[in-house]
Formats: sequence, structure tokens, C-alpha cells
Amino acid sequence: MRTVARCLLCVIVFPLLTAAPRSVPARAADDLAVALPGQAAGCKAAGPDRVFTRETAAGYLGKGADLFLAYGFRRLLVRDYRNAAGASVAAEVYDMTTPSDAFGVFADDPGGDEASVGNEARCGAGLLRFWKGECFVRLRAERETAGTRGLLTDLGRAIAAAIPGAGVRPALIGVLPPERLVPRSVRYFHRQSSLDSQYYLVDENALGLDDGTEAVLGRYREARGESMILVCRYRSAADARRAWLAFSRVFFKGRVDDRTGGVTERIENGEFAAARSVGPCLVVIFESPDRPSCEALVDAAAARCREAFGKTGGTR
Repeated sequence: MRTVARCLLCVIVFPLLTAAPRSVPARAADDLAVALPGQAAGCKAAGPDRVFTRETAAGYLGKGADLFLAYGFRRLLVRDYRNAAGASVAAEVYDMTTPSDAFGVFADDPGGDEASVGNEARCGAGLLRFWKGECFVRLRAERETAGTRGLLTDLGRAIAAAIPGAGVRPALIGVLPPERLVPRSVRYFHRQSSLDSQYYLVDENALGLDDGTEAVLGRYREARGESMILVCRYRSAADARRAWLAFSRVFFKGRVDDRTGGVTERIENGEFAAARSVGPCLVVIFESPDRPSCEALVDAAAARCREAFGKTGGTR
């Protein structure tokens, strides 16, 4: 477990918590992995802070809690800010346990204009979203005015400066060939439910995804259309092989040869799909407009998986 020294920041101006919901354990303030400045960008904290855990997050987020619970979400700290002009902003800082999961939640919503806050940020319609270190941050303005974007950006930068560490994108994203990849199409996740929310591929969890696996999804522009790619990384090469067999027998209509570790097929709608088992990874291409595009993409991604993870580089 993280130490208190790592979790709490030395830049606090106000006490971290002035109040917490009854359902939050008393020790929540001691091991919270993020902290907010009490005043910044002309704003001061207004009202008591609120802290929510995995067990209580739905009380604040409603059905929106499902997104965070599909990752390593630990706690959410909410602080309301107000400036002298009466503008109000709710700052939500989510401790996601790892930078990879912080990125995963951020990438789930591709909307908004890019902003220079944290590692990556998007801003629009009175909402600023960014990730840094192990945290995903969301700032929501009570109402949008001409000065809202500047207020959100300035406050966001102050909060980002208070979050320790930088964090990098998940290593698994590196297996996606960069040529023709649509940047904002990239998603990172663990569970089948997260894949289903982005693209409904099969009727069952034939891929064997769970909290111990990781996956990336992306879209490519081809000469004659677009291709989709899914790369799953398992705990071991044996797990990846089992997932390849289970998925291929559900998704592909032709006979699957379990000795080759790969299959390419024209599916019912006339598009092409392919799957390759490579060490601890499973690479799947679907919606590809033609066989050459499909096979070129699956082979390129398979080669990158082999280089990155070899035969035994499974998840931990």
C-alpha cells in the first residue's frame, strides 16, 4: 500500500478534508492519493470537501460510476471552488491507482479541444478533463461564460502542479502501428464491459477479459475505408492462446487450426477480419475493407507485440 508520505502533498493551503460522508472510513483522509490546493487561480475552496470510495461512488456519480469501477479506482475527492466574481467550479480528483488506468478513463471520452494541462487535457462545454500521474481530474463549471475556459485552465494547472509524478501512457499502446492510426480513437481498458461500451464484438466474454488483463482498441484509416484493431495482453502466453481459440471459434465461421495461432477470414458483411496469438498477446483486426489491409495491419501489430513482450511478457 502506498505510504502516507507518497500520498499526501506538501502544497496544501487548506486542510485536506473539512467533512466527509458518513460512509467513508475515518482513515480515508490519511491515505488519499491526491490533494487539492485550498486556493488557486483566484478561487478559494467553498464548502466542505467530499470523499467517495468504490463502495460509495455511485452516490455521487450514479450510473457514471461504472466507468471508474471498471478500472483501478480507489477514491474520489470533490472540492467546490468559487472566485470573487461568483463563478463556481467543482473539482473532482480520482485516484486511479496507476497512470495507465488514469489514462484509460481520460481516453474514454474523446470530446473537447486540446488544452495544455497535465499530460493530456480536453476542454469544452464548461468541462476540463485531464490526467497526470495516478490521477484523472475533471473540472466542471456551474455555468459557462466567456471567461470559463481560462478559469478552468488556470485552476487545472494549479491542481496538476499539486499531483506528484508524471505518468506515461500504457506500454500496450506502443504495439499499435503508428501509421494511419486515428489518435483519439485509442482506448485502454481491462474488462469485457469496457469493450462492449465502445464496440460490441461478440455476445459473450470469449476473449477472457478481466481485471488482470489489459487491452487497447484503435481505428485505422485505410485507402478503401477503415480498420479496427484490438490487442489484448494476458497473464501468460498460454492464457492468450486459450483466448485466441475461444474467440476464433465464436467469431470466425471457418475451421480454426489451433496449430497456426492465426486466422484471416472474409466475414458476412464482406469485410475482413483476422486474429493472431503472439506470446501473451491476442491481436484482432475487424471491419477491414480488404484482405491486404487486414493482413498487413495484423502482421505489423503482431511483430510489435513480439518485440515488446516476447513469449512470456504477460501481465502481472
